[in-house]
Amino acid sequence: MKSYWLETYGCQMNKAESGSLELGLQERGWRPAGNLDEAELVILNTCSVRATAEERVWGRLGFFKAQKARAARRGRRLRVVLLGCMGERLKAQLLAQAPHVDVLAGTFQKHLLLEALEEEPRAEGDAGPSAGRPTALSLTGREPYRFAARHSPGQPGEFRVFLPIMHGCDNFCAYCIVPYVRGPEVSRDPRSILEELAQLKAAGVREITLLGQNVNSYRHGELDFPGLLERLLPELPQFPEPTWLRFLTSHPKDLSPRLVALLARGGALCRQLHLPVQHGSDRVLQAMGRGYTRGAYLSLAEGLRKEVPELVLTTDILIGFPGETEEDFRLTLELMEQVQFDDAFTYRYNPREGTRAYLLADDVPGEVKQERLSEVIRLQRRISSRRRLERLSRLVPVLVEAPSKRGGDLLARTEGDETVVFPGPPELIGHFTQVRLRELSGHTFRGEKSA
Repeated sequence: MKSYWLETYGCQMNKAESGSLELGLQERGWRPAGNLDEAELVILNTCSVRATAEERVWGRLGFFKAQKARAARRGRRLRVVLLGCMGERLKAQLLAQAPHVDVLAGTFQKHLLLEALEEEPRAEGDAGPSAGRPTALSLTGREPYRFAARHSPGQPGEFRVFLPIMHGCDNFCAYCIVPYVRGPEVSRDPRSILEELAQLKAAGVREITLLGQNVNSYRHGELDFPGLLERLLPELPQFPEPTWLRFLTSHPKDLSPRLVALLARGGALCRQLHLPVQHGSDRVLQAMGRGYTRGAYLSLAEGLRKEVPELVLTTDILIGFPGETEEDFRLTLELMEQVQFDDAFTYRYNPREGTRAYLLADDVPGEVKQERLSEVIRLQRRISSRRRLERLSRLVPVLVEAPSKRGGDLLARTEGDETVVFPGPPELIGHFTQVRLRELSGHTFRGEKSA
């Protein structure tokens, strides 16, 4: 049986698309390689959102060049495939600098990959105009994005899955490469979503996360995101066990009162929301092209805290955007204190070629960016600890994920997607139970199972 080695970089959408690809490979007789030395095919599903993600892939391409040469010396053929956002953004550079890549596919050609892999692989040393060059799959033009029918590899015991419902972005924030490599927003047919939901139901899935670059911007005809949730939620109690529904990632401009009301209702829909603010200064928000003001975001946060008191609210914060002053930075700290985010993904600005901000002077010195980022991280850690300490002694439902690294304990997550470790039998893995939160160690709760 043919064997493959798949590496996925970047966002949850990439992970979901890799799951779909694995299903297709396995249906065509491929199996996951137990180790790299036995693989006949290496696939890198790439991301361009962060420069660091691209740098990691370039490093892996160097590694696999050596692996390919090593396999050839042993009389074994190893094919290397690169697909995704780097294939979309850096086609010419990859064609020139990575001739050992056999197949190069962009974001919109992933569905063509399986057919390409069925072709007879090029023999080492073949002559011809394409010898030693990647086979580019329709990268000269964009086809409409196609959602796969299934995104979970369906491994035995798999109980948490990501379900894409929309793709692309229409916002063109100044710092972000996503609209250029993922294209415009496309919403998935609700019938297809419900069909995949039924498959997940049959597999005994316990948690589903709806995915989109701006998931709450979903619109299919007259059906908006709250309307889609209203269609999906009645299906969830029919699962063998209670099932949680989450969604990532939301844009503040599309957070509607109907969506807040659904979050307040609770039940299958987890009271957790990731709502990126990015910055606390109106001047910087305008330069970023975020489409809302500091006051508008604070009003949203205040309404959420009032309507959904149990909500776990998280965010993204970008430090060091071009032109950011000390006053702008202090406004961000003040906003964090006002909102009291439960957690935050914090990062420093790095220019991304192809974005509008790339044309701006990167005028915040690196050491200043790092100092400001460190201050943001310290503040968020204090706020996160304060928020978690308030939840100690509560009895909460958790979904048990795996054995903890600490022997005899189990690792689980709360409705707010927070980590809990507690003693318990391995039979609980993949199931819900009730846990009393007793202690806090860093960002991890320690608890005990309710009798």
